[in-house]
Amino acid sequence: MALGACQYCGRQNDAGAQFCSDCGKPLTKAAAARAAVASGGGGSGGASLVSRTSGPEAGGGAPLDGPCPLCGSVPAGHSTGAGGAGAVGGGGAAHDRRTIPDRRSDYSLTLVLVSEMATEVARFVRKQPSTTIGRTEGDVRFPEDQFLSPLHAKLSWEEGRLEVRDLGSRNGTWVFLEEPYRLTDGDLILIGSQVLRFKRLGYPGPHTAEADATKRMGSMVPSADIASLTQLRTDGSSRDVIQLSPGRDIHIGRERGDWIFPYDPSMSAQHATVRSEDADFVVVDDHSRNGVAIAARGVMPLQHGSRIMVGDKLLRIELPGGGAVVSA
Repeated sequence: MALGACQYCGRQNDAGAQFCSDCGKPLTKAAAARAAVASGGGGSGGASLVSRTSGPEAGGGAPLDGPCPLCGSVPAGHSTGAGGAGAVGGGGAAHDRRTIPDRRSDYSLTLVLVSEMATEVARFVRKQPSTTIGRTEGDVRFPEDQFLSPLHAKLSWEEGRLEVRDLGSRNGTWVFLEEPYRLTDGDLILIGSQVLRFKRLGYPGPHTAEADATKRMGSMVPSADIASLTQLRTDGSSRDVIQLSPGRDIHIGRERGDWIFPYDPSMSAQHATVRSEDADFVVVDDHSRNGVAIAARGVMPLQHGSRIMVGDKLLRIELPGGGAVVSA
């Protein structure tokens, strides 16, 4: 029977759906079995299995002298078959790199709640593959935060990477930039306390000539506008708009820049730059005090030291050993 909500990302799906319309994970056992067959395996949960016919119980290989060609480890009793596929001897569980999302001994991570003064308020130690955050639901809850949805966001380990996904919250899940970020149509940017929406306009088409060949007067512009940034009010309506064109960088700040917000105390004097790179635009944090964040759409990767904002809570990610991850 199809599930109403995806157990991986929480997305509500239509009755009878086999796969989640958001994350693509199977919703039923039948869908999971088909996904396993499509990926070359037959194990539960969609993990592919390596055939045991080449293992020691079939007389197909000697104990492995070096690391496993699949994952680099050397488990006890691990042997190789004629085709180079490995299986755990003695009827053990089959071995495949896709069943090992991360080589940590556990899935440890710590969420550090940070105050507006950048001081540590609380620590939440997690050792599970996934962690949900919400106001009234989830593994980590902040019941006093009215900006937080009942079930707001999810952090999970996927193939050795820590990822965050917004679960359809009202105010979004924000990931603070640690490097320049190339904008895509519909991106929401948080600069200070201003929410700005990036929109691609495309190149304008040629204007038809007037019937009497008279030229029309107009303001001189550096080049064609192909994108825009729109300031959004709390109700989602638009306020001010600034146009973006190739070859023109836009500086944003409280005191200096092309777009100034003198009434925003959380914005630095010069906070961010939207840089033109050919026909694309890249947002760069100009060493601001509070950073620049992007609203998560789909999944966004996290690493040691990453900061996310859910509701009005700022959380810093700490990983064991400074976040070193061995690729699976």
